[in-house]
Amino acid sequence: MAIIISSFKDLISRINNDLGGFCGKFAYARRNLAGLGKAPKKDILFKYVDETRDWAINEGGGVEIQYHIYLRKDVLGYGLGFNAQYVPFANDKTPVEWMKPYADAFIVLLEKNRQEWEAQGFNWIVGDGEEMLRNPDNGSYTLFGKKIRLENNTLDDDFYNKMLSDFKGPLFEIYQDVFRLKNEMTSQQRLKKKDMESINEIVEILKYKHNIILQGAPGTGKTYNTAAIALSVLGITDIDLTDHEQVMERYASLQDNQIFFTTFHQSLDYEDFVEGLKPHVQTDGAGQSIGVTYEPEDGIFKRACSAVQMDETKDIIECIDDYLQTIKGFENRKEIPTITGNSSLYVWWKEGNTTISSRSTKSVCKKKDDYSPSPLNIDKVKLQATGKGCENNWQQYAQAFIAAVKDTYKAKADKPVVLILDEINRGNISKIFGELITLLEADKREDGSHPIKVILPYSKTLFSVPSNLYIIGTMNTTDRSTGSLDYALRRRFAFVTLKSNVGVIEKYYENIQNQELKSIAINLFKDIKAFIENPQHLASELDIDDLMVGHSFFIASTEQELVYKIKYEVIPLINEYVNDGILNVKVGEKKKAFHAWECLETVENEITE
Repeated sequence: MAIIISSFKDLISRINNDLGGFCGKFAYARRNLAGLGKAPKKDILFKYVDETRDWAINEGGGVEIQYHIYLRKDVLGYGLGFNAQYVPFANDKTPVEWMKPYADAFIVLLEKNRQEWEAQGFNWIVGDGEEMLRNPDNGSYTLFGKKIRLENNTLDDDFYNKMLSDFKGPLFEIYQDVFRLKNEMTSQQRLKKKDMESINEIVEILKYKHNIILQGAPGTGKTYNTAAIALSVLGITDIDLTDHEQVMERYASLQDNQIFFTTFHQSLDYEDFVEGLKPHVQTDGAGQSIGVTYEPEDGIFKRACSAVQMDETKDIIECIDDYLQTIKGFENRKEIPTITGNSSLYVWWKEGNTTISSRSTKSVCKKKDDYSPSPLNIDKVKLQATGKGCENNWQQYAQAFIAAVKDTYKAKADKPVVLILDEINRGNISKIFGELITLLEADKREDGSHPIKVILPYSKTLFSVPSNLYIIGTMNTTDRSTGSLDYALRRRFAFVTLKSNVGVIEKYYENIQNQELKSIAINLFKDIKAFIENPQHLASELDIDDLMVGHSFFIASTEQELVYKIKYEVIPLINEYVNDGILNVKVGEKKKAFHAWECLETVENEITE
């Protein structure tokens, strides 16, 4: 039986009527998906008030993915539409900004379901389809659905019934899936934006102060966040800094080049951190040991400072070899400045020698003209140039020679370098930094307003801290095994507190799509937080941000893993708070809380056996 279409308005009225209870089902589904206060009209699907139009969309669907139907000349089409055209009541965003989240979600689903949807007869029937969704312009429109050509305004009854079935079935499923995925993606983008704002704020502080300490309770992401902060201050922009997998891959590629990492501990000292005398076994020509010498060796701090000027595009060893060819013979000697700039040296090389000849231009030579009172061992000069050793007899002359080579071959860089000092409060700051504590201040650095240089005690070289070195420390605010942080260090660092963040927990479980475990983890987080910040429990100068168990302890891939984290990590930590007098909790109250948490229950909802 055929349906005679007298007008588009009558067709819309008939469709709304024949869809019956589905109109209300759709209205309530859209209300929940769009987060509306109340549902729009539940007795119609399509709203049609302007009879000059040859199309209609679902009630309230102007700036969303929309149910769409049109009757244009002798063609009837319907499906899901994406509108980047002007909508009068939605001026706080551009049409593209309104539509793009739905388009992005649809593209993701289309890649997974293309064959199934095409087998159901759906395809692009208006507009540029995928191209428009990927690269939309204001004013554009596209429609994914089905169409039929009418003869004499007559619609085949089978097609009409199939259209109603599509509205209730596959199109409704696609509509809901797009909306849900759009909501998830929007939520993730909102969290990413918040994460990036936090990273950017810390980076701005780091660029201003040059030294920061991330402090907070265990599990708040102090060490975790240093990687993203380090990459950001290095100017890395080609990866998503909120994607930890991408961050750690790039982080690993830059270690010992632009990123240096060490953990402070109570036995760490100046000789390990800056420079110290290290034993080196000496051998004869046959490789036999002939004794041990002690030579200066750079620690991680000095290596990080040297890396600022290390040009990775130039091989410094090759540059030294090339430079030696230019000073071959006394007659080709060169005059180079000392590292202080107050004097100069003559340097030359006799082919075949293992040393570089050098002599101060101020020295009076009573021997032959080519006499060198201060020969530089070439192999040791190369080690000093790469930060792997030093010329232990004439370090300052060797440093002047290396500087001359770098100047000649433009092998001197000024790149940003990050030094991460994990658990900084566990080290003896005076013993580790020594006299260099003053040089950490921004104005005391190499290009600062009041630059300071010192002579290092072992290598006897002139040293300053470059302005492009950025130091990130981490500090556990609940660590009672060490004293308070050295005040001299406090004055030179900015402190950023990382708080336990329930949003990180939500984001994790949304990504793995485990709503049940998400609910358990968040309820536990809130319950433990309420337990710690209870005024009757809090008995120290520390506040909730210093004590609240970090969000990482509530992130688990399975319920069993969450049980292990709560039972063997969270509860022992809170028990230490109680034992140390940080929390004042009665024995019975503590046992009740611990038992509930071990069962992944809140204290109020504890299951009694």
